[in-house]
Amino acid sequence: MRALLPDLADDPDLHEFYARDWVAGGGVRVNMISSVDGAATAGGLSQGLQTRGDNRVFAALRDLADVVLVGAATAAAENYRPNTPKPERTVIRQRFGLAAALPIALTSRSLRIDTTCPLFADPGNRPLVYTCESADAGRRLELEEVADVVVCGAEAVDLPGVRSDLAVRGLGRILCEGGPTLLGAMLAADAVDELCLSISPLLVGPGAIRIVTGAAWPAQRHELTLASLLEEDGALFARYRR
Repeated sequence: MRALLPDLADDPDLHEFYARDWVAGGGVRVNMISSVDGAATAGGLSQGLQTRGDNRVFAALRDLADVVLVGAATAAAENYRPNTPKPERTVIRQRFGLAAALPIALTSRSLRIDTTCPLFADPGNRPLVYTCESADAGRRLELEEVADVVVCGAEAVDLPGVRSDLAVRGLGRILCEGGPTLLGAMLAADAVDELCLSISPLLVGPGAIRIVTGAAWPAQRHELTLASLLEEDGALFARYRR
């Protein structure tokens, strides 16, 4: 892998590269992948777009986060599991002053979540689930048996409120892994500080969703600044900041 921006360098230390202007201040960092023609999935999953370099960046970004935030539907589709850092990853996290644990936090307006999936299988590593007051009270009680459920918002999940609640819990470096609906809602709520976008050297063709979906935004654009850029085997790894 080589760095193209902000400086040319061969085989940069990915953790140092992505820790810059992040570890000290934290915020909400989003990690997404797309094909060259803008598809967020191939064969219905992001896995179809991944490269060796993307997997390395994915791991490094998790190593530098206090919590992973993801939409419940994406967590189910991508088969999320409780995160148990391996010893070598724990050493890296300690190097940057992070706790060994990396909890998973889900967002769900409906709470239509399969609690038999592996993400809920470890009683000692319960996920957080953020929902809203309009969610079914019975489903909320069922989920509370296997997860820590937080009501945040009335008719929809209040995403700035989620960010604030995580910060109160000491989880201020938030890594959001999508999916596209959650990213669209977070951008609409102005709750994103930076976007790490992997661009896979593939053409997927018509039909696939983009990295942002959901309700249309007001007539405004979100201006971004390209803070850094990596390249490996034709794939690009861009870091944009608000």
